[in-house]
Amino acid sequence: MHLNMLSCHLSLLSTLLLTFTFPVRVCGLNTVISKDLICQIITSNQYTCERHLVRTADGYELTLHRIPPKNTTHSQLQPPFILMHGLIGSASDFLLPGRKRSLGCILHEQGYDVWVPNSRGTTYSKRHLHMDSSNASFWDYSWHEIGYYDLPAIVDYILETTGHQRLHYVAHSQGCTVFFVMLSEKPEYNEKIVSATLLAPVAFLANLRSPPFRIMAAKIEEIEKLFPRILETTPAGISRKQFKHFGQLISSGNFQKFDYQSKEENFRQYNRHTPPEYNLRNVRVPLQLFFGTRDLLLVKEDVVRLLQKLKNTKYVLHELRGFNHIDMLYSNMAPRLIYKRIVNDVKDFNLKN
Repeated sequence: MHLNMLSCHLSLLSTLLLTFTFPVRVCGLNTVISKDLICQIITSNQYTCERHLVRTADGYELTLHRIPPKNTTHSQLQPPFILMHGLIGSASDFLLPGRKRSLGCILHEQGYDVWVPNSRGTTYSKRHLHMDSSNASFWDYSWHEIGYYDLPAIVDYILETTGHQRLHYVAHSQGCTVFFVMLSEKPEYNEKIVSATLLAPVAFLANLRSPPFRIMAAKIEEIEKLFPRILETTPAGISRKQFKHFGQLISSGNFQKFDYQSKEENFRQYNRHTPPEYNLRNVRVPLQLFFGTRDLLLVKEDVVRLLQKLKNTKYVLHELRGFNHIDMLYSNMAPRLIYKRIVNDVKDFNLKN
């Protein structure tokens, strides 16, 4: 494809991304950590905001925002919640709709201890022990590293801080992807998760219906030549390797590790010439999964394939008619159709235990 034509398609891709993430761009505009927009959102609802710093095993420093519970007695009995954002997102995803419409606020009103992390590279987590974010090596990661390093560090920190042995996990899009990476690679973390609710659970993308993203998958090398650093700052900061890894899922049809596109490098990384698939048989946490019928990124066929791979867990699948990818977070119907079910499911679990 000629680069001029590709530029036109990239313009369409950018429009699509902004359509999905417009509310999150407010966060992306504020690059000064001292002016913490997420804490402003939390305190504007008359809640307390805490900021916690977590260091990963490979040196990235992540900011976790926390809305501590009103009633400490209740919080000592109930496991805390992690709300994990998706691609180009941040902790604000679960807070921006406000007191009666955002999942973070709803869970806090129910008495829960709510933690909203920011994965590496996003606006609030652009620090490393030895590298500056202006250094290209800082961005040498995909969502694999977020699942392998960030998420386990976040889980361990929250459990150590709260004194709980397990917690509840809720995620959107890439937040689901990294959850599957963590449990596939480190199955011992099954014991630390009470339950997981996955909103638009991205793992398989072979049947993706979005033309711009299909172009992205086919022409990722040319995209990198056109604007090599833009994804690191817009909207909330992601690496090109994250985008490229998703593109590989589209092209291969598999949920697999990053393909270095070199037999020698793949062999050095994996002791084989092709990237291995993630072992979803290692996932044992009870799941609630939600997908929308108007989602151009995650279609039913790919959700069904995911379920076929989840051999060792119990799950409940919810199909939401008319929902697109971002409606899971911002639709007026989300509190009634999704968040109420999350709260009720947790209450049922507590009664059984």
